[in-house]
Amino acid sequence: MTLSEFRSTLKETLQACYSKNELDQLAKHLLMNRLKLDSTSYLLAADVEVSEEVLMQLRSDIQRLSRHEPLQYVLGSTSFYGLEIQCNPAALIPRPETEELVDWVLSEVQMTSCNVIDLGTGTGCIPLAIKAKRPLWHVSGIDVSQEALALARSNALNLGLDIRFECLDLLDDLTDFRIKEKVNVILSNPPYIPYTDASSMLPNVLNHEPHLALFVPDSDPLLFYRRILVFCEQFLEMDGYICVEIHENLSTETLQLFYNAGFANIKLRKDLQGKSRMIMAQRVSL
Repeated sequence: MTLSEFRSTLKETLQACYSKNELDQLAKHLLMNRLKLDSTSYLLAADVEVSEEVLMQLRSDIQRLSRHEPLQYVLGSTSFYGLEIQCNPAALIPRPETEELVDWVLSEVQMTSCNVIDLGTGTGCIPLAIKAKRPLWHVSGIDVSQEALALARSNALNLGLDIRFECLDLLDDLTDFRIKEKVNVILSNPPYIPYTDASSMLPNVLNHEPHLALFVPDSDPLLFYRRILVFCEQFLEMDGYICVEIHENLSTETLQLFYNAGFANIKLRKDLQGKSRMIMAQRVSL
């Protein structure tokens, strides 16, 4: 079977699950990955015969995709800020908006020496991307999930980046948590989706990505932002930065939390889709 023939089979099989544009992109990324092709080679390889071994893999891939399993989990990795990040259902799939968060921090924080911590690190994509660009910075990440931490540590090992990962539940008492020195930058993409939003979510997210990293109680959608502020009170240096992703529909309420906590230079940023998705602020003495 040629690449072109298999591409047609893939689209016919999955047309009930994905839009035409989604299928075009899915087929391209899947086939480029499995056949080890770059974009140019992919365009020229329509008549290339696909080996039986690769066909077996691709057929398995289609079965998984037909169940709405995310392509990143099927392939086992995704690209994030120029890095190849391993993915599995233990952690959220790194997203383009989070790349924007990383880029914002790197452009705003101009320090030779800097202590950075990522709260709820998942795959470790945020601290790994920062460490890759700022090798002199001390970067670490925490997560409540041991499975996510194992994935983050594996990513750090594969990329040859020195990141410290620790287990911590932000909802617990932080009294016994110790950091050698105050933190200059705290980042987080915490859970912020109320359970009532689940009915409008796509099945590839709702049925496959970890709910622990997605959802918060309907009665307290800002739960993790309040806990992040508690973490800041204990560990963030004066004049240090906090930068978080937020729910676009709760931007006003989240901003108010930071104002009430006495932060200064509070900025709300929209992502490339025009949605209010990020807040950066500085801690100052009251």
